[in-house]
Amino acid sequence: MPHQIRAASSFAYRLLGCVLVLGWTAACTVERTTTTQPSPQTTLTGTWTGDLVVQGATARMTWTLTQTDASVAGPVLVVLPSGTVLLNGALTGTVSGSTLTYVINIGPGAIPSQPACTGQLGGTATTSFAATSTVAGSYSVTSSSCTTPFSSGAFTLTRM
Repeated sequence: MPHQIRAASSFAYRLLGCVLVLGWTAACTVERTTTTQPSPQTTLTGTWTGDLVVQGATARMTWTLTQTDASVAGPVLVVLPSGTVLLNGALTGTVSGSTLTYVINIGPGAIPSQPACTGQLGGTATTSFAATSTVAGSYSVTSSSCTTPFSSGAFTLTRM
């Protein structure tokens, strides 16, 4: 019987040794993590700015947009470098893939130099989401109660 006890003890010690070795191996395993660069934001929500030529003068156009599903809305401001506001309108639009179809509503007082003027600008733009995200497109007057400084043109806006 002493031989059986020694054999059982020896087996128990070997088993305990294996468990300890496995435990140490697991404890020493280095966890690998991968770091990824944050992906560019793929929504139009945010502030977009760019230069716009209006009657030979360069103005700054700013869209402050909120996107919910395929719908986009927000204020549009066009300002000369001197601070003179040329337009203060409201954009509504729809996104389908990378195409934004929009209308900028111009209510009374939206063109300070012509406070009674109302109308709409409309157009399409292509969205590009990358390290530098852009909205590039064109606009034209779709309706107006007066002659405005805006007729048609092109623009590229960059996310701020």
